[in-house]
Amino acid sequence: MSQLYDSTAYLREAESLLRFGTFDWSTTTEEFYWSEGLFRVLSFPSEVRTPPTAHWFYEQILEVDREKVVTSIQEAIEHQLPFQVQYRILDYTGHELVLMSRGNVLVSPETPDVRLVGITADLTAHYLFEQELKSKMDALDRSNFELEQFAYIASHDLQEPLRKITSFGERLTSRYQENLGEEGKHYLSRMLGATQRMKLLIESLLGYSRISRPEEPFTPVNLNEVVKNVLSDFELRLTETEAEVEVGPLPTLSSLPTQMHQLFQNLLSNALKFTSPDRKPRLRILSSLLNRQEIAEHRFVPGTIYHKITVSDNGIGFEPGQSEQIFTLFKRLHGRSEYEGAGMGLAICKRIVENHGGIIYAQSEPGQGASFVLIFPQQQKASVK
Repeated sequence: MSQLYDSTAYLREAESLLRFGTFDWSTTTEEFYWSEGLFRVLSFPSEVRTPPTAHWFYEQILEVDREKVVTSIQEAIEHQLPFQVQYRILDYTGHELVLMSRGNVLVSPETPDVRLVGITADLTAHYLFEQELKSKMDALDRSNFELEQFAYIASHDLQEPLRKITSFGERLTSRYQENLGEEGKHYLSRMLGATQRMKLLIESLLGYSRISRPEEPFTPVNLNEVVKNVLSDFELRLTETEAEVEVGPLPTLSSLPTQMHQLFQNLLSNALKFTSPDRKPRLRILSSLLNRQEIAEHRFVPGTIYHKITVSDNGIGFEPGQSEQIFTLFKRLHGRSEYEGAGMGLAICKRIVENHGGIIYAQSEPGQGASFVLIFPQQQKASVK
């Protein structure tokens, strides 16, 4: 008796903590058994412990979900299969709940009785959390879309007045150079230089906004071919600097072809830009599969194939503490006089990798070169974009 009492007490405690209850319903006699937990889930007063009728229960289910529940139970009885259904219902006090009922159909070989036995769990808190999360995600998506639209439109509209400033500045230089004097020429030169930098920033911002709004379908892309084409683009620069290039076998990924090309173009451009003056450039592009431990460490989806691609160089490197800053929009670690560019290349790389459900991070030490690690799933879900 003591063991039975303990088991019953434990069950009641579990029902209370986890907000669920059990039921046993005879569809033949309409007899209903509810555990204590089910009375609590549906907010019955403590003095009421007689289960209501099945008709009352069905009437409490919101009309929009009622047919779904009836169909689920009818199919379970007809085929003698387990059932599971989620629905909204009004409790004893009239408050709306989200419940999930699951169970089995029991058919007696000796009598015509058909019973449904199972549990009903209160998912209201979980449902409300999901709805709040979805609402915030929708708001974030709208905000991101509006920001991308603003960046695209603003940068696009800025190009026309910038073209006029450049055009008038060039006319002043060609037609009135003799009348400007040295100081005037200096100011005009600085103005034209500033407009060129502004043009570069606008073009970079436009490029970033386009990356943020991919419209191509995912297709199998052989990264060996992508890297081969990118290296061909840099052939003259590689020859001039006598760069050493090592490319290992690379995977074929479900990806956006133009974005993959831009990703490796930006990374290799970076490697060739920030070279060390005392040695020839050396570039390496290698790939490997993530093992189970690495998948767990990165909190990726278990059972999914992930490829790790490392792009490394022997350039000037950077401080380890700057490894996250470099992926920020317009972030520059060096002055314009030292290295050209708008500080957008790595931000674009990060967005491309994220468009493909992957991650990118950098490892470096000053004077020791840099390594950029890209991790991609082999297959893409349609929702990644």
